[in-house]
Amino acid sequence: MFNRFNFFEVMLVKFCYLMLAVLFSLNVSANNSQEKFQEQIYTCFIDGKMDKWERTIDEMEQYYASYRVPGMLYDLLIARYGFIAVSLDEEEKRKARVQIEKAEVELERLFNYRSYVSNAYALKGALLAFRISLNPFNAIVLGNRANNAIDKAVETDENNPAAWMERGNSAFYTPSAFGGSKQEAVKYYKKAVELFENNLKPNQRWLYLNTLVGLAKSYEHTGEQLLAINTYKRALEYEPEFSWVRDELLPKAKKEK
Repeated sequence: MFNRFNFFEVMLVKFCYLMLAVLFSLNVSANNSQEKFQEQIYTCFIDGKMDKWERTIDEMEQYYASYRVPGMLYDLLIARYGFIAVSLDEEEKRKARVQIEKAEVELERLFNYRSYVSNAYALKGALLAFRISLNPFNAIVLGNRANNAIDKAVETDENNPAAWMERGNSAFYTPSAFGGSKQEAVKYYKKAVELFENNLKPNQRWLYLNTLVGLAKSYEHTGEQLLAINTYKRALEYEPEFSWVRDELLPKAKKEK
């Protein structure tokens, strides 16, 4: 005799397996897309291709609109972070402002994920510092807020290399009259480098290289030219195609030795 209850149980089990298969497939697809974007941003950084970097951010933004996972959100934010820093160096303030405004909105979402809170505070400090670069008259107000956010990043997770990197950036770029110190920057960058090397994640490879550059520049400013040269070489040992160091920073450092 046909048992309709057994039939529904079988169908329910099949439905559950189907949903698990779909979720697994979506997760694999999301991971593959994240890895692709991480590799693109890394390549843009070592090649200095800002036009491609900007296009990749647009692609990441579109992808995140469909797949709102915390890892993708963090990757998008640090991609914007790097692009903003380079844009400000190249006096592309309009482009920097656009990315800052988008990042500030996205950053509020990152605070909702416990494992990313330290990174969120570090990025908050960086975005406030970028705002100061756009308008130095805000330095007194925003400077304290930026430093407080970076301190909170370290307090939340003292083993977060990105938090120590931002502490190094703050010490390096803040004028000495307002508490900045190149000597302190050396200490913080060295801590960040150590932590990166202990557990270097694929999406943070370019942050690691950028921290080595920050450390080398700090050595240059404190009269440790040989240490600076060795640090630039260390970056090239990790990534021989790092054009900024290979073609510009290391040759300049050797010339000034």
